[in-house]
Amino acid sequence: MKSYKELLNERANNGTVLRQLSPEEAQGLKAILLKIYQDLAKVCEEHGLTLMLCGGSCLGAVRHQGFIPWDDDLDMIMPRKDYERLKQLLLDGAMGGQYEFLFPAKGHDSLCMFMKIYRRGTKCVEMGNEYTDFPKGISVDIFPLDGASTNALCRKIVGFLANGLRLTSNMVYEATYPVSEATKNMRNMHGVGGWMIKMRKVLGKLWSVIPHRQWVNWFDALVANEKDDGLLAIPTGRKLYGGEIFPAEVYLPPRTAMFEGIEVRIPNQVETYLINLYGKNYMQLPPVEKRERHFIVDFDLNSE
Repeated sequence: MKSYKELLNERANNGTVLRQLSPEEAQGLKAILLKIYQDLAKVCEEHGLTLMLCGGSCLGAVRHQGFIPWDDDLDMIMPRKDYERLKQLLLDGAMGGQYEFLFPAKGHDSLCMFMKIYRRGTKCVEMGNEYTDFPKGISVDIFPLDGASTNALCRKIVGFLANGLRLTSNMVYEATYPVSEATKNMRNMHGVGGWMIKMRKVLGKLWSVIPHRQWVNWFDALVANEKDDGLLAIPTGRKLYGGEIFPAEVYLPPRTAMFEGIEVRIPNQVETYLINLYGKNYMQLPPVEKRERHFIVDFDLNSE
């Protein structure tokens, strides 16, 4: 069965109305993403923190030496210890007043189960975030790289719980926050997709007796593990808890690559990493209908 995200991508690629960026807007978006990365990388370098491109951004560095042409985001990973240190640096104002940030923490809700850093004075509202109190600027994503148990049974138990918490958190989020007509249209599916949406609504309502922030923080507390000398995982990654578990040497120490003319870091054994995500033919361009999109409903490069 196709995932919820795959079904949404199919609808987006089949012409469902979303905010279409002009070539100039897309170029401006990528310029701001690159600026956020450079400012973040400077902070990490000053404090000895490891920051690597991951996912489609890593693939872009290897295949295009920059952004994937149709991509509209920038994804990174950090070892959990450095990730926690970065949280405190952000709270202390290390990136200045032009940025705001969001990550799971006790006492407040979070849009995602990972860190997002937003550029103030911009607008990039994604589907589902239209009427929340969360920031809505152009942002980059930072995923923690967590230690995983070397015991297979323990990994399966943690993975089962983590994936269940992640799914429940997403359903509760959808049941908690109102959405725009564009989002309603995207979710208006027939067949298997429509059945899946209805089930998510029912289950989300049932589980929303527990606030969304609690589900997010339970997930983060479960997967957080600063050990980095055995197996490492990206619990918030595209392949869920167990899909990106490798020996530490696959990720660390990072190697360098070029991205839009600047030097970046990527996982050490990058071929192993990319084959796991995209298959052996990752250097080939996918057909148009398989190209992933984000679901933007409002956009402005110069928003007050």
